Amino acid sequence: MGKRSYPSARERILDAAEQLIVERGGGQITVDAVLAATGLSKGGFFHHFASKDALLEALMARLIARTEAWLAQAAEADPEPRGARLRAQIALAFDAEALEARAPRALLLTIIDAAFKQPELRGQAQQMNAASFARDTAEGIPPGNAIAIQFTLDGFWLSEAIGTATLTAEQRQGLRDTLMALARPKPSPASSPEHRSSADARASRPSTRARSSQTNRKGRGS
Repeated sequence: MGKRSYPSARERILDAAEQLIVERGGGQITVDAVLAATGLSKGGFFHHFASKDALLEALMARLIARTEAWLAQAAEADPEPRGARLRAQIALAFDAEALEARAPRALLLTIIDAAFKQPELRGQAQQMNAASFARDTAEGIPPGNAIAIQFTLDGFWLSEAIGTATLTAEQRQGLRDTLMALARPKPSPASSPEHRSSADARASRPSTRARSSQTNRKGRGS
């Protein structure tokens, strides 16, 4: 019988902080509240996190890693690997229940609010967006499409989170379909109809060497 694994003290702190934010809101989270939820001492907390700001930075890093892992797994089911992660991101953004389970609204709003005062949080978001853009364009998504999708998803999520979205179900589906269409990669040159037609034409023409050989044989035979 294997040994039962227990979360580390650091993970317990992160779990407790996230749960407190979801249940009470980010404005109610304090070091003392986290200590009460975990039963740890202040020394135990500050051994892992220098401050509440450092705790929020760790929560954001964990949230990004958790979301990226889920998107990578979801992308594996896509028959077209290029742009699969981006399409999985779009699907997640329009699935309120799945999104809340993986990226709770209260946690995201708390991080956004803290980012106004913490450049480190903004830096994490900037790095994530830059990495996403580089990956998407490397997989054949036109740069303009990748930018339009990312900013649309950001605005869509925020309007949903703060309750200003007024889209009908039909409009939501239309927006989702539009973004999915934009998230299709450009055809590779080798697979484009023009390339195939050109390749077929070249294949049907005799090579220069073959034409030269035929000409020489005709010359010797005359």
